Amino acid sequence: MSPRGRPVAACLLILLPACGNEVRTGPVSPEAAQDCEQEPSAGLRTLCLVQVAADRARAGDEAEVARACAAVPEGTWFDECHFRAGEELAHAGRLAAGLSSCNQAGRFRSFCFTHAAWGAPPAAAPLAEWEALGAPFADLHGVEVLRARWWFNHYYGTGLADSAAARAALEPSRAAARGAWALEAVRLAGGDLDVAAAAWAGEPLRGEPLPPPERVGRYDVPFAIPEELALPHVPGFGGSTRLVGETDEEDLAIALLEAAWFRESAGAATFAAALDDPRPRVRYTALRAFRTLPSEGAEAKLTSLANDPDPIVRAHVEDALKYRTWMGKGHPPGLRPKGAD
Repeated sequence: MSPRGRPVAACLLILLPACGNEVRTGPVSPEAAQDCEQEPSAGLRTLCLVQVAADRARAGDEAEVARACAAVPEGTWFDECHFRAGEELAHAGRLAAGLSSCNQAGRFRSFCFTHAAWGAPPAAAPLAEWEALGAPFADLHGVEVLRARWWFNHYYGTGLADSAAARAALEPSRAAARGAWALEAVRLAGGDLDVAAAAWAGEPLRGEPLPPPERVGRYDVPFAIPEELALPHVPGFGGSTRLVGETDEEDLAIALLEAAWFRESAGAATFAAALDDPRPRVRYTALRAFRTLPSEGAEAKLTSLANDPDPIVRAHVEDALKYRTWMGKGHPPGLRPKGAD
């Protein structure tokens, strides 16, 4: 399972209904948890309860969700029940209840929190309230994930990239705010990073808003370079992460590159110039994108960096040349996070 993948148990719920007509597959009534007792085997009864919990969570029925999951025996399926319920409650706008369910999801807790946070609808509450909801998940960087989602909702797809709110943000929100602003600025600039960068201290960019279902893009590329992973990161969008610059100016440059990567139309040329940037973390960000995208000059450029004095650059290059990642080999392409609802 990939770091952002869905737990195996959740996938089984998709497969098992095909095994027979006795497993419930359609919408269920609030009384369906009681009806599950009529299932002929313990396994089918458990599957029934988990599906009831997910369905009632989708309807925002917190009480019935609690009853259904409480009837599931402790273990993997108990955890799965709270996972399914947690993400569906959050998607239905019951974020507090969804996170509470996630807190009972055992080994799926971390996945549940990320799914719930990123599937929650645009924030109506102040940022401080969203951050408070993440307190029980501090060990999972829960507050940071919620903060990233709040700022994503504040900017991306709105049709307005006004940097005033991001420039006024206080720590620890500054990187999340800057990254979300960059997403919308790069989108409205049609992928032109120079135009987007000029808007940070200049006139806001304006354009057509995106419908919520279209507010999606590529994830950051998760290459496991230990020395890079040890550097400061913040949650990105949909479950990804990005490096944090050592200065505000450097962080803006990183955020703009990440925003370019988020655009699925961005090609290797977008990142090529930044491969020679004097700021290491900007180089790493550009290299992670460049090495993944098809380009006629990719192999030659990467080979020219094979003896670079920076060990993180060399590690990326060695991995890229080994797996020929610009040809789509060895690593999956970026994934698409769920857009704002």
